[in-house]
Amino acid sequence: MILEMARIQIWGMKPAMGRVVSLLHDFGKIQIDDVHEVEDVMVQPLTITEEMQHQHEDVDIVIANINGLIDLFSRYAKFAEETDAKSTDDYTVIKKGVEDLSSQIQYLNNRRKSLQDELISLSKYIDMLNVIAPLMPAKAKKSGNATLRALVHESQMRQVNSMAQKLKLLTHGKFELITAKVGDSTIAVIGIFPFDLMHQVETLARNERIPQLILPEEYAYLSTDEALAHLEKKVKVNHDELDDIDKRISRMAKTWQPKLKTWLLVCNDRLDEFNVYTRIGETEFTFTIFGWVPTEDLDQLDKILGSNFGKQVVLNVIAIPDPVKEKIPVATRNAAALEPFENLVKMRADPKYTDIDPSLLVAIFMPIFFGMMIGDVGYGLIMFLAANLLTKKVPKGIFRDFLRAIRIGSIWSMVFGMLFGEYFGTLGEHFGLRPLWFSRSEGSSIMSLIIMSIAVGTAHILLGLVIGAWNAFVHRSRHEIWEKIGMIFGVVGIVIGAVSLAMRLPGGFAIVGWSVLAVGLVILGFSLGKIGFFLGPIEFIGVLGNILSYLRIAALGLASVFLAEVANKMAGVVGSIIAGIVIAVVIHALNIVIGMLSPTIQSLRLQYVEFFRKFYEGGQNGFKPFKRRVNPSLKMKKANI
Repeated sequence: MILEMARIQIWGMKPAMGRVVSLLHDFGKIQIDDVHEVEDVMVQPLTITEEMQHQHEDVDIVIANINGLIDLFSRYAKFAEETDAKSTDDYTVIKKGVEDLSSQIQYLNNRRKSLQDELISLSKYIDMLNVIAPLMPAKAKKSGNATLRALVHESQMRQVNSMAQKLKLLTHGKFELITAKVGDSTIAVIGIFPFDLMHQVETLARNERIPQLILPEEYAYLSTDEALAHLEKKVKVNHDELDDIDKRISRMAKTWQPKLKTWLLVCNDRLDEFNVYTRIGETEFTFTIFGWVPTEDLDQLDKILGSNFGKQVVLNVIAIPDPVKEKIPVATRNAAALEPFENLVKMRADPKYTDIDPSLLVAIFMPIFFGMMIGDVGYGLIMFLAANLLTKKVPKGIFRDFLRAIRIGSIWSMVFGMLFGEYFGTLGEHFGLRPLWFSRSEGSSIMSLIIMSIAVGTAHILLGLVIGAWNAFVHRSRHEIWEKIGMIFGVVGIVIGAVSLAMRLPGGFAIVGWSVLAVGLVILGFSLGKIGFFLGPIEFIGVLGNILSYLRIAALGLASVFLAEVANKMAGVVGSIIAGIVIAVVIHALNIVIGMLSPTIQSLRLQYVEFFRKFYEGGQNGFKPFKRRVNPSLKMKKANI
């Protein structure tokens, strides 16, 4: 149902403006217009002070930090799609909490970065020591001896040999050089010398530009084996600490997930209030707010404003000029059971203010068409259970709406399954379960299925044309009224003529039918103007094409029946009973999956393409009330603006 909307203007004294905005936010049933876009208004847009701008920027920063934390935590724990949207924390508490949490995360991330950088260095040392270690002689491990370790390119061996000669002189012959090729062009160099000469040796090596493997100070005086053991131990310690950091962040993610989600909503509520100020008008002493509210909520809004502000704030209902009527925001209200179908309608386009809300019609026909296409008790039962289970696990959105629609459609599938006598195809026949109407699996019943589909399509299209004629009458569109009436007469004439021929009624009935058709074509041609008598038949053929589109009900139904029959026959053809059952189950499962997809799409297509074209235009903006994302009774404290 489309709600009647009232256009309002709220006047008030400036000192009350902040409280009024907060109250309207709690009220949650008014869409606030931008004063810049209001016609013939004699007020100036509200001046946004530097303090207000600063507060706005402050909230933006907090929101950015919250989003950053949510993004980080989502890597460690699955975030719930929904939140209870309740919080007793005001903005000051939220800001401080976000700052503290961000500080903790920054510390942990910095520590993580430090550990990771250290691991990169340690791994390089370990790799080089692992190359050199097998080459170390026993004398290098004796106490009192030190080692020079280097990996050089073979082109540097001249410098190495030169350094070795100088070191023998420096150490009085107590220097020994060992070299070994460890790669295509890499040479491992190991120098052994007395420990007390380490400084001189390293200095000389640097002067000769020999790239020494210089370990961190804590490992510098250890033997190669000892250094390698300590480095590997340090790597393990670092990995353990990194794991501990991940666990800490994971625990924080699980703990903070709900609060962060709610805090984000609270901050967005605060941001919404700041944004509203850019839509308000002002004079020297007053402010004014223009907007829309459902007519049924006018009295409540007036009482709330009166009880809180007395004569300081006035609510006026203002006239809606013709240019503005196309901009009236559209609010709908339907029973909870119709919610998924309302969303499916809006997926195509929001209704116009003067349209008929087709949500109820879609809720009736879409599941019925789905049930007619599936038409199997067993399939319907499994689809119902599957849709019911998935609906509980899937977050709010269009996918859940489809599942809720399928859940209702599966009930109709069981109804038509009993009419067609289908229980996992023809399996029910083995248990004496016969169709209450006709069996789709029998070749002789194909014509009955086709007639049923055409009859349903005709009724559906006629209903759309009748609604379209009523819409045209409401809008006083004479051309459209006659166009729809002409189409109605034409379809009715075709039906009478076809029924008279099929049932072999007396010739007078056929004459009546063709006469009604002729009258319809004349009316249709008249409504289309000068060349209408040429366009009329073409337009009417289009209507007949719309009706024939409903043959997809029969086609998809037969496809489902035949695939189910294949599954049952395969179970008996395969030599092994177990293998036959497995194959049958797989084919039935495939048929069910296809059944949940294709009939859903096709039944929705019949609404969008065939049915809606006869009366539904849509395209107007939906109603966007200024309301809190969190529980208004637990709202945060307002800023003094």
